Amino acid sequence: MTGHPGDLGSLLDLGTRLGAHSRSERLGLALHSARSLVACDGATVLSAYRRGFERLALGPGSPMPREIEPGSDAAARWMAQARGPLLIPDLEAKTPMRADGCPGVDAGPALFVPIRSRSQATGYLALVRERGQAEFTDHDARLATLLAAWASLAIENLRLAERIEKLAITDDLTQVYNYRFLKTSLRREIRRATRFSQEMSMIMLDVDNLKAYNDRHGHLRGSYLLKRIAQLLSQNLRSFDLIAKYGGDEFTLILPQTAREGALVVAERMRVAVQDSEFPLAPRGAITISLGVATFPHDAGDGMGLIRVADLALYRAKQSGRNRTELVGRDAA
Repeated sequence: MTGHPGDLGSLLDLGTRLGAHSRSERLGLALHSARSLVACDGATVLSAYRRGFERLALGPGSPMPREIEPGSDAAARWMAQARGPLLIPDLEAKTPMRADGCPGVDAGPALFVPIRSRSQATGYLALVRERGQAEFTDHDARLATLLAAWASLAIENLRLAERIEKLAITDDLTQVYNYRFLKTSLRREIRRATRFSQEMSMIMLDVDNLKAYNDRHGHLRGSYLLKRIAQLLSQNLRSFDLIAKYGGDEFTLILPQTAREGALVVAERMRVAVQDSEFPLAPRGAITISLGVATFPHDAGDGMGLIRVADLALYRAKQSGRNRTELVGRDAA
């Protein structure tokens, strides 16, 4: 059984270790600290994540935590109503929660403490000892509660940092990436395409006659229209494609590992998706988009050149009657 009960130096050290870890790393750090602070043979942590739960375990002889099944409904029910630590003399004898031990440990004494966020239980930290070992004490429970509070703070800080980062790279209106992130991503994808001798395409598009729609129905309706179009475009992209807001009603799509022919297929799919969709206060087919396609390295050898060519192709589409996709070669740029 590992651990050094009362080792407050380890607990104080946790306060300086909130910054440089991912979510799983922070939960893993909580498990390692639990085994250091409170003598136990195994520890697990359950934490709400997205629309489900993530559960990690650190068993005997295991240097790294590993992900395991979420656990039993009994533990989930306890967690939802928990007001404080739960000390269990023999986990194996407490049948409803037998599945909530730590793999590799023949669990006897167990200690569960809730992890809280905004006054709600969002998970728990569980420590177990081998059968025949001493039961956990109130002092152990207090230390584990401090660890659970640290874990909650660590996860919340990470969530806030991710939220701030998202705000910095996201367009407020449409919730797609903004121009700043577009420039960074374009440089990265150009480098990648160059390194692996791959093609990469870009699509620039804007909404036809948006000004007339705004004049007729107001800018609030126009803003909703742009948001809805952004959603439609996102739904028709691959997971590794990127969509960003370029200007007032312009969007830019980056399509890695995509030749000109593939980009034309994507552009036409986008055009038809918008043309065939219904929008408020407009008959089907009244709202359309025009698109321009450019491909690296054939149309341009750098990111800004690619934007210029795609923008010129978009201009050609607008001049040729709108609701269409156009190309422009290097010479025309």
